[in-house]
Amino acid sequence: MKFTGNNVLVTGASRGIGAEIAKGLAAMGLKVWVNFRSGEAEANAVKAAIEEAGGKAEVIGFDVTDEDAFVAAIKSIIGADGELSYLVNNAGITKDGLAMRMKSEQFMDVIEANLKSTFIGCREAFKVMRKKRFGSVVNIASIVGETGNAGQTNYAASKGGTIAMTKSFAIEAGASGIRYNSYYPRIYCNGDDFGT
Repeated sequence: MKFTGNNVLVTGASRGIGAEIAKGLAAMGLKVWVNFRSGEAEANAVKAAIEEAGGKAEVIGFDVTDEDAFVAAIKSIIGADGELSYLVNNAGITKDGLAMRMKSEQFMDVIEANLKSTFIGCREAFKVMRKKRFGSVVNIASIVGETGNAGQTNYAASKGGTIAMTKSFAIEAGASGIRYNSYYPRIYCNGDDFGT
């Protein structure tokens, strides 16, 4: 695959799905900005693996649920590279539990990490990409967002919202030459978080 742009930000790229996405995109010639929240050592290991394979990468730490930090990170990338060509909103968490026992905080933590953060990334990418009338955003979704799943009311809501939101961004941004797509990985990560 050939890319027209030069760089990509992958959120939650210190491990799991995000790390593999980062390595794959670097192998295709993009400079990858490897985001992490708490796994700095793991993010540096991803960067090292990319560079050992002949690719280009930088590590950038911020919490995707922190709006100011997300905005500042994108500004930092543009300051270094002069652009942001692509964004992969991958960072997310799971906090599974049966709906009748799920606390509101447990529900909202997943909504914040998975849906709100994706919205922030989509919105900020739109702002900067429309200046060049070029760019692409990929949001990592899940089939659970369409089918639902016992014990994952919060996760299903976050991913269902991501799917619908991606479609809305695609409609708004299409006239500016910016593409928005959601992608469903064919693996399931069972744990508190994946790739943050």
